[in-house]
Amino acid sequence: MRRYTLDIRGRTFVVDVDEQGGDRFKVVVGEETYDVEIIGDQSLAAASITPSLVPAEARALPAAAPSAASAPTAPAAKRDAGSRAAPKPAARSTGGGAGALVAPMPGVILDVAVKPGDTVTRGQEIAVLEAMKMQNSVKSPRDGTIAEVCVVPGQAVGHGDAIVRFASA
Repeated sequence: MRRYTLDIRGRTFVVDVDEQGGDRFKVVVGEETYDVEIIGDQSLAAASITPSLVPAEARALPAAAPSAASAPTAPAAKRDAGSRAAPKPAARSTGGGAGALVAPMPGVILDVAVKPGDTVTRGQEIAVLEAMKMQNSVKSPRDGTIAEVCVVPGQAVGHGDAIVRFASA
């Protein structure tokens, strides 16, 4: 027998479940006893996360990186090997800002389902984010047009990093 204590809308219920065999159970809730038979089951959809838009905050821009002309160059073989190690992140991948859909948790982007100029509807999948070995569908919180895609597949993102930016409504 298993005992479960449930909190439903502020009320506590103690539920005892006793397997009778096969798909039959005796369930006791408070003083009431029920004979229960499972007549079907199904797997529920994978976790789906719908993050919200984050208002912009004033942020200082980081100092400019050295220009390509002043940066030392590596031999071609080393450049090629380094480029295969990790995908190049898209520009301005960090920081939400106005109209940005941000990563709800740290992880790795597995897929991006949109491109700039695409029209999306609320609930439409924008990207797939892997976090703690789980694939999470990041969905659009509103209807709109994608102005910028800020990530690429294989890119690591932190909590709050921009995934896409919406065009102004």
